[in-house]
Amino acid sequence: MRILAIYGNPKHGGFVHDCVDHVAERLAALGAEVDRLSLVDAHIEECAGCFTCMRTGQCPLDDDVANIIERMRQADAFVTGASVRNGYFPALYKRLFERITYIVGFGRELWGKHVLAIGAVGMATGKKHLGRMLTFHGFVTHVVDYLFFRTGIPTSIRVDDVAGRLDRSADRLHSAIERKAPLPLLTRLGGALDNFAIRRFMLKSNPDGVYDYVIQRWKQQGWM
Repeated sequence: MRILAIYGNPKHGGFVHDCVDHVAERLAALGAEVDRLSLVDAHIEECAGCFTCMRTGQCPLDDDVANIIERMRQADAFVTGASVRNGYFPALYKRLFERITYIVGFGRELWGKHVLAIGAVGMATGKKHLGRMLTFHGFVTHVVDYLFFRTGIPTSIRVDDVAGRLDRSADRLHSAIERKAPLPLLTRLGGALDNFAIRRFMLKSNPDGVYDYVIQRWKQQGWM
């Protein structure tokens, strides 16, 4: 059982970082192999919008993203964490999302993989926007849980205050992976509808071969 823990805040430490650590340690104690990825330490360039990745499956930018994608492919599940920034999400997490969407997103390489997401905000909102990033919205993942905490400004809660919730979610994730729990019905239906639209309005026309890699991946998975 391989878990990729993604730390999405632009700093080390803090409430969310410690929550992801707590869950990672719980999963490791249950026997999972945990790989930890701190986005603030990774070299992730801005997407140039060249569409080379959709044609070939490879990005021409020379940074850490190819390695990150391979780690995502190898993982059975993800634990993700980040805090709301000005009502939305950290820019570095959005940068990662842009770089992986055309390859693992349209390629449907995370289809059915389990996700436990952990988010936080000081006092305002942003739960929905942050959650879309943390759960890889549109990638048709199996969201086991999305924990969202209001911490106050300055932060008035600690990991020990929510350890019980974190442990229960970690146990739920471990059990879902172990049982190979299928995607919920509504998620499957939504994914099927999304696939139909992509196949009908994008892949069928394939202007100038821009979707060659995505089509190859879909054929390998029996969707075309």
